[in-house]
Amino acid sequence: MKKHFEKMSISQRLVWLYTLAAAAVLILLFLAFEYVERKEIDMYQRAEITSRFAIMEHIIEDKASRADWKDFKEQIQEFTPPSGGTIIRADSDDPFFRIDAPFDLDLSQTDRHHGFSRTKINGRNYRILSKVIAAKGERPEILLSLAWDTYIPEDDIRIIFLTTGLILLTGIISMGTLGRLIARNSLKPIERLSQAAEKINSRNLSLRLPDKDMPSELKSLAAGFNGVLERLEISHQRQDAFNSDVAHELRTPVGNMIGATEVALSRERSKEELEDVLQSNLEELERLSTIIKDMLFLSRADQGETATNLSRISLAEEVRRTADFLDVVFEDCQAKLEIEGDAETAADRSLLSRAITNLLNNAVVHGTPGQTIKVIINRRADGGSSLTVCNRGEDLSPEQCRNLFNRFYRVSRERKNSENHHGLGLAIVKAIILMHGGEVQAECRNGLIRIGFSLPSAPDGEKQT
Repeated sequence: MKKHFEKMSISQRLVWLYTLAAAAVLILLFLAFEYVERKEIDMYQRAEITSRFAIMEHIIEDKASRADWKDFKEQIQEFTPPSGGTIIRADSDDPFFRIDAPFDLDLSQTDRHHGFSRTKINGRNYRILSKVIAAKGERPEILLSLAWDTYIPEDDIRIIFLTTGLILLTGIISMGTLGRLIARNSLKPIERLSQAAEKINSRNLSLRLPDKDMPSELKSLAAGFNGVLERLEISHQRQDAFNSDVAHELRTPVGNMIGATEVALSRERSKEELEDVLQSNLEELERLSTIIKDMLFLSRADQGETATNLSRISLAEEVRRTADFLDVVFEDCQAKLEIEGDAETAADRSLLSRAITNLLNNAVVHGTPGQTIKVIINRRADGGSSLTVCNRGEDLSPEQCRNLFNRFYRVSRERKNSENHHGLGLAIVKAIILMHGGEVQAECRNGLIRIGFSLPSAPDGEKQT
């Protein structure tokens, strides 16, 4: 039964629950009505038989002689109609003062119910009231019993209960029908949501669930689901763009290797020529390996990976350490480094070093040769820190500046060293900073390019390194 109920639709469940609840309430009301009605009828029967008995008791108390009793027995027909609706019985030790009746007395039942008892005569139900009348004159003590036919009231009760039962059954069926209509009407908004959800697939993630003219409970559900759809759409668009960019970036080195290999195999080559081809292919493979590693790193960042191996780091010290590592790059471009300010932050040293390396390398390689690259470090009022790399370079438009952190984005293919860099450097910077809960910024104005990041305050418990 439970498994069958679990397989039902919500509307079917509601109909059954409505019907069962209505049936339970109506049945309880019916039982309460029956109880009250039976009590009322019982009180009526007691009052009726008590009043009849009082009349007979008053008459018999005046019959003190045998002659009076004889006259009473001859007149008994006046008090007992031929229909048998009322029957009188008198029991006494003296047979002369007895009146026979077609029923026997159960004295134990009479005692338990204060003189009242029940019996059946010729298949009809009678209620009996028995009472002892004290002796008087020649008349000894008499046990007087009066039986009253309750057929008519009990027949009325059966009719009333049968009618009420039919009304009850009709009410239950009506409640089930109304419950079905109410359930179907109440679940129409859910049906609308279901129909709208069926239309959503990977080709039209821009569709949304309707949230207008919806109940408040479903409106919040639709809004939450639409939020999920929006994030899914953004993620899907990002994945499509990423896959397209990856395919484009991998196509170039793969095409280079295929072309070089085909040329090498077009005729016999000397050992030195083959070594040159292999060396060229190795360079392309190394480039492919770098792209793949960067792609895997960005993929982990997209999945919500956060930096965990945190320690307190001096940003100025980390910039100096990174500049020492890039010393050859600085010398090739005749660039100098100037560091202004310092602040401590909690970060993964290897990740932060990679981000700073990419920022400095980007400033040196794509900046004006011979310039001084300035790194500004500030402690913010909220306890966080910021680092900004400033350099002179090509004047960029606002749109180009906004796209600097996009994957595989290059301002121009004609830019210096554009073929040696695959456009993931600043995207990796953004991913690393987001893994630390920070933000990245880029500002381009009149040839001055300012690219940097902000990190939240360092927890007190992090160790100094």
